[in-house]
Amino acid sequence: MDGLIYLIGLIVVVMAILSFFGLR
Repeated sequence: MDGLIYLIGLIVVVMAILSFFGLR
């Protein structure tokens, strides 16, 4: 279960980074 939470968190971070570069 912890692995799933880590995977979801990693995806959220990646999406946030892509959004950050997208705004720039």
